Amino acid sequence: MVVGMLKALLLCQDQDSIRTITRVFKDLGVDVEHCSTSGIGVSALSKQRFDAILTDDEVKGFQAVLETARETPACDKSVRIVLCGALNGSNNAFEAGTQVVVYKPLSGDRVRHALRAVRNLMGRERRAGPKRVRVNISAKITPAKGASLSATLEDLSETGAALRCDGLPPGAGRLTLEWNLPESHSALKATAEQVWREENGLSGLRFLDISVTARKMLHEWLRTRAAEKSERVVAAKA
Repeated sequence: MVVGMLKALLLCQDQDSIRTITRVFKDLGVDVEHCSTSGIGVSALSKQRFDAILTDDEVKGFQAVLETARETPACDKSVRIVLCGALNGSNNAFEAGTQVVVYKPLSGDRVRHALRAVRNLMGRERRAGPKRVRVNISAKITPAKGASLSATLEDLSETGAALRCDGLPPGAGRLTLEWNLPESHSALKATAEQVWREENGLSGLRFLDISVTARKMLHEWLRTRAAEKSERVVAAKA
């Protein structure tokens, strides 16, 4: 392991999920230690510090690992994550001391999008990935089943967004997102999926389908905002 590298503990028994998560975290500069039972996970927490704890809700006793991390001084600041099946919901997962729920099925793109958000919570700026811009934009989301809901976008990138919506159910899956970029009279629309959720109600969406025109508008808007932010930083240091 590289000295200074962030480290995550992964409690999981599914080999495909283990390979996917390990590969994505490696790309993000995070070393992964894998354990297959909750007992081994609890033991590992007593021996070393972890920056993130990922547990699969299909592993018996996964809650004990999360609770132990919260009560262990060396790991009480770790980001606590549950890999959650839609049928299992997420309310129980949050009761176990979880901060983030990542919804299954764990495709490569879904895991990559979710773990980038987790990587940010682990206290370092990610080294790669799409630029995100903090925003406060009113939006409308329409789940595959159900009526449209009002939401607020809190950050935005070319590949996804983070938003707050009181009525969005856990594991909402595929939905339609509509919003207007500030200073623009054109509405943008994208098909997206909910891939993670924090205990404070913030949800992460990954764009699945967005028109070429809308993508170009979003790219230009993000590029302009990033340039403006850079200029402000330079001015502040002058």
